[in-house]
Amino acid sequence: MYMHIVLMALDESADAGFFERVEHYAQRIRQECDGVLLYGLHVNEAARSQGYGYAMVSGFVSSHAHEEYQVSPAHQEMKAWMTPFIERMVVFDSPVADAC
Repeated sequence: MYMHIVLMALDESADAGFFERVEHYAQRIRQECDGVLLYGLHVNEAARSQGYGYAMVSGFVSSHAHEEYQVSPAHQEMKAWMTPFIERMVVFDSPVADAC
């Protein structure tokens, strides 16, 4: 599996409407992008989050599927819409073993 995790510190304008629209985009991505195993925005419960209160957690069947997702219309639209709400972010991309 190929993991793509984006930790985000959001500004105060990210209200309920923001999260509803993000979920709409997440549904589109799960439906339109081949090779998506999981995709969704989650609250970061870590006490040491350093202000990164949310994470978009996604898993793909391969790095190629991740690359195709990156250029997909659904992802490009979501990214353009979300960017003004993001104060800081950090990205983790890596292949991971399927079994723990």
